[in-house]
Amino acid sequence: MGKAGKYKTYEEVPFFRKQWFFWLCWLVFAPAALGILLSGNVYYKKKGEVVPFGLANKIVGGLFSLLWIYRVYLAVAGIHH
Repeated sequence: MGKAGKYKTYEEVPFFRKQWFFWLCWLVFAPAALGILLSGNVYYKKKGEVVPFGLANKIVGGLFSLLWIYRVYLAVAGIHH
């Protein structure tokens, strides 16, 4: 079992909890990625085990998402920064 103890294989992880889907969401629509982070773990394979994002990954992903949202806000508001 992986360190989280929830999934034995990466194939058991729902697609919306997989690392590739999280980063795709971040590129397309960062608020969805932020929602994924806030609602549960994101998993990836490391040395054959299924492991969740660590705290550092969550912080970086969350900050990138907030920055994306801020930049969109500036663009919509017409504020040149």
